[in-house]
Amino acid sequence: MLRDGLTTNLNFTKYLQELSNEELDDLTIKLNSCGYPSSKNIEELINLVELFIEDHNLSKDISKELLWLELLNNGYVLGDRLLLLSKPIIYGSDVEELQEYLSRLGFYSEPINSSFDNNVSKAVKLFQENRGLSIDGTVGLETSAEIRKLLRPTLNTSLNEAVKSFKKGSSNLSICFDVENQGDYKEQIGLYQKIKDFCKENNLNVSFSSEITQDTDEKNSIEYVNKINPTLFLSLRNSVDSKINYFQGKHSSSLIGERISKKIESSVGFISEGRSSSILKNTKSVTLVINGNFYQYEIIDILACILEELKEIYKD
Repeated sequence: MLRDGLTTNLNFTKYLQELSNEELDDLTIKLNSCGYPSSKNIEELINLVELFIEDHNLSKDISKELLWLELLNNGYVLGDRLLLLSKPIIYGSDVEELQEYLSRLGFYSEPINSSFDNNVSKAVKLFQENRGLSIDGTVGLETSAEIRKLLRPTLNTSLNEAVKSFKKGSSNLSICFDVENQGDYKEQIGLYQKIKDFCKENNLNVSFSSEITQDTDEKNSIEYVNKINPTLFLSLRNSVDSKINYFQGKHSSSLIGERISKKIESSVGFISEGRSSSILKNTKSVTLVINGNFYQYEIIDILACILEELKEIYKD
């Protein structure tokens, strides 16, 4: 029996069930390297692999060879390999770590997306120039060591908060919503209007990356949010589970996102859970994914919790 009491015939479950003991040990090691727990139970391992697939926006029909490659790439730490701008683009957890460190040091302000693209290369060159290193945009042992040397080990602020930051002052607070449309047109109109009315009453600027009756495209939604850069981005996903997801990567998490998520958990009862899904990783703004039947639960209660926590954050 798998997660949520369901069984599945997805492609990856078949070959995982046929792994040798040596391959199972290798799978466990790779999952550990990616930040997932260990298990000797094959069904629990399948659940963990499914979480990994969801977190990294992979196809559930992924081949065994590609799954092993993804696990390998997402198990690297900074310094394990040479990082540079190339085709195809290098990606993985060591690139994510690099982005987070450069963001803490003030050289990088783009989304933490684990891809060594032009923005990362430019940030590396700026860092190398600043530190008197060879300016080639390549991260080898020298550049990795220089980055680590500058980091304060007692600094507990999430690296990702350098990117996912708020504007101060309640009058400047803005929330963008992405609503997964369910139900009939009247229900959809009602939900959008509730959100608009609440934001207006509480002096919050409101915008929507989604449109009524139209399916949302995640990539377009991320691009829209990064363009307008709201204080907070809320993605409402239809689900039988009542959960709040905030960004939690291998090396850092969104402290503000987690704080708001925990507030909703204690006040409304939704389960707070850190994840590293595409929409949480690739948005510049602090992002929360609200999973539930949002046409039945009272969205205003959740928005009230969020506003209360924002006021607490900025009470000084």
